[in-house]
Amino acid sequence: MQRVESLIIFAAFGFAYGVVLQRSGFCFARAGFELFLLRSRDAFNGVMAGLVVATVGFTAVTAVRGSLGMEPTAHLLLLPLGAGTLLGGILFGIGMTLAGMCAAGTLQRLGEGYLIAWFTLIGAIVGAALDPFSALIPHEWRLQLPRGLWLGREMGAIGGGIAAVAALFLIWLAVARSQDGGKPGKRRASPALLTPAVIGGALLGLINTLQMAVATPWTVTYPLALVHAATAHELSGIAVHRAAPLIALDLGLILGSLIASARNRVRVKAPRHFREVAAALIGGALMAWGVQFAKGCSIGGVFSAVPSLSIGGWLFFPSLFFGAWIGTRVVRTLH
Repeated sequence: MQRVESLIIFAAFGFAYGVVLQRSGFCFARAGFELFLLRSRDAFNGVMAGLVVATVGFTAVTAVRGSLGMEPTAHLLLLPLGAGTLLGGILFGIGMTLAGMCAAGTLQRLGEGYLIAWFTLIGAIVGAALDPFSALIPHEWRLQLPRGLWLGREMGAIGGGIAAVAALFLIWLAVARSQDGGKPGKRRASPALLTPAVIGGALLGLINTLQMAVATPWTVTYPLALVHAATAHELSGIAVHRAAPLIALDLGLILGSLIASARNRVRVKAPRHFREVAAALIGGALMAWGVQFAKGCSIGGVFSAVPSLSIGGWLFFPSLFFGAWIGTRVVRTLH
């Protein structure tokens, strides 16, 4: 019975994520694409708003747990730290920009009826299965420092949370100034702050906090680990058992997106050009390889790891957007 309840709870969280994602337009891929190619930061503002809300929420929950004598990091997502974290972030950033959707965005697009999302998913599954980088890059590059590199270990949960929120606001301000700066008379008007993306990001941060408080932080791509384990003949019942709630969450996200988009009459939307299909397949594979290197994606590696005060998450965060910057250059060249 407890097993069924767990699946229902995770599916319910996934449904909520799907509804908010579909109605708000929140997406890491969109944030990178708009930021570096269109010089717009609406989606980026949504990402930052979500990170701030989740960081405050995670910090409060962690502090309460610590005051009750509970292990404060038990329900946090602490990303490994190493060269693989940096390389994985770059690969994932390039991949999500080429595909035009991040991990959560792919599931959202599936619910909305976009066939191109199926090609991104297929690319991710094939990438997780093949993993050609294992033959090209020395194994030492994948070595990570163990789980447990938590900023709160040195600064305390509240101190680390305050430092993380301050750092997020500094990043937010720096991006705003870099885009609003320029010669006198040519300064662009700042975009409205309370946009659907910002409101959606804040809601996602709140839902993520609730999920973290009752279970574990939000992740999307863990089920891909089953694909890699199966092809390597290392799949175990324990791995399937752990992945089942997260698979339920992903399915709930697709359903939530489907229901939220139903008011607009969901229609199957086919790709317009073959290059879109190719970009989706390649982008999906690169995202899968990024996940294998860094053990996280845009959601688990940033949207949950940064609020968890994971030092690895703070390395994955900028590397993801650096990869997105590279990806926008590739997209611009191809078009």
